[in-house]
Amino acid sequence: MFRLLVFTTAIGFFTSLYASEKVVISVVTEEWRPFNYTNEKGDIVGRSTAKVKAILDSLNYDYHIRSYPWTRAMDKAKRNENTLIYSIFRTPEREASYQWVCPLIAPVKVYLFHLSKRTDINLASLEDAKQYTTSVGRQARSHEFLLNQGFKEGVNLDVTADPDAEMRTFLAGRVDFLVQTEWEMSESLKASKLNYEAVTRSIEVTSLNERQACMAFSRNTDKRIVAEVQQALEEYNAKYGLQ
Repeated sequence: MFRLLVFTTAIGFFTSLYASEKVVISVVTEEWRPFNYTNEKGDIVGRSTAKVKAILDSLNYDYHIRSYPWTRAMDKAKRNENTLIYSIFRTPEREASYQWVCPLIAPVKVYLFHLSKRTDINLASLEDAKQYTTSVGRQARSHEFLLNQGFKEGVNLDVTADPDAEMRTFLAGRVDFLVQTEWEMSESLKASKLNYEAVTRSIEVTSLNERQACMAFSRNTDKRIVAEVQQALEEYNAKYGLQ
């Protein structure tokens, strides 16, 4: 009887200890206004950031958010335990690399933009853009998508890991197109002290817009954590809508 009591007490102790342990999540993201970006105070903010924080707070998780260049953020989320990345688009190329929690935000429309002074450019389709050079971020969803559409690095794709370099190269006329959302382009032009009229929105990259923007965990993150975050996200979307 005494042994049974000791055993039962021990089980209760370890169960309580496990239950009382805080889940600690390392969260990584990139600079992608207005969804996730670093403000003038050095805080990571944005529409997606606010939602991720609300969901993790609702689960009473401990977490810290850091912003990295996109390739580095993706690498950390692939390799490190209990690591969450956002806002990441769910694509066939990325499917097996992560445990997915979707959808985080509503589909975001992206376009090919060119400088308005380039009156020689007139696209009827994405296929027509292969005659020109488009700047993309390395391992960005636009990079992966355009490669799958037959674009080639060094031929009609100029690939960089630096978002600021993309814009500088575009404004200098060294590439013909930039793939961005309207909001991104507007803010980038403001930062360069240019009006929106300096660029022309050419065509919508339709298939790209159909991809889901999500959160994703590393493959070696506890599946119970992933399930809890998925449930919390679904409850949030049901209450506030997918924005």
